[in-house]
Amino acid sequence: MGVFWQKHWFKVLAAVLVVAAAAGFIYKSRGGGESYPVIKQAADFKLEHVDGTMTGLSDDNGKVRLVYFFWSTCPDVCQPTTFELSKVQEELQKANLLGTDAVMYSISFDPARDTAEQLKTYSARFNADPKGWKFLRGDEKAVKDLALKYGVSVVKDANGNFAHQNSVALVDRSGNIRKYFVAADGNLNYRLVAEAVKTVAKP
Repeated sequence: MGVFWQKHWFKVLAAVLVVAAAAGFIYKSRGGGESYPVIKQAADFKLEHVDGTMTGLSDDNGKVRLVYFFWSTCPDVCQPTTFELSKVQEELQKANLLGTDAVMYSISFDPARDTAEQLKTYSARFNADPKGWKFLRGDEKAVKDLALKYGVSVVKDANGNFAHQNSVALVDRSGNIRKYFVAADGNLNYRLVAEAVKTVAKP
């Protein structure tokens, strides 16, 4: 045994490292191995739901939350990102988490055009379940200030259109931001988002 080990220890060690690396890759690809450390406390808010009620982050304390700032007539990133969020919704519905353990907020910073009726129509296009995916609106300046607290800057041009950072914040059950998903060009990996929600939602 001693002679064998002396001759082959390097090959054995290399094989062990390869197996360990492969196992780690598989584990991470399935959503494991990610701790999502606390970044900061998420800012609370009270905004108008499309059903006319006022709702906010603290109303869903104890649930994992996704927070996205948008405007419905956005010509580029908002619609494809919202479509990806509709696929996140589907994944959370399959896992029986939507509405009970997880909630999604899409918050408009364009109240002039995004009336309650407009947001109802817009959300219906993406089959949004109002129990677990809430489309909200509020005062333009207040929402722009709120967005900045979530790392999203919003700039209005002379034509009334908006340029903004496009990201989704993951907030845990205790109200802490745990991750930002940057949706460049509207490209959001819905599987990664859904798996992160599931991970953070675990007891």
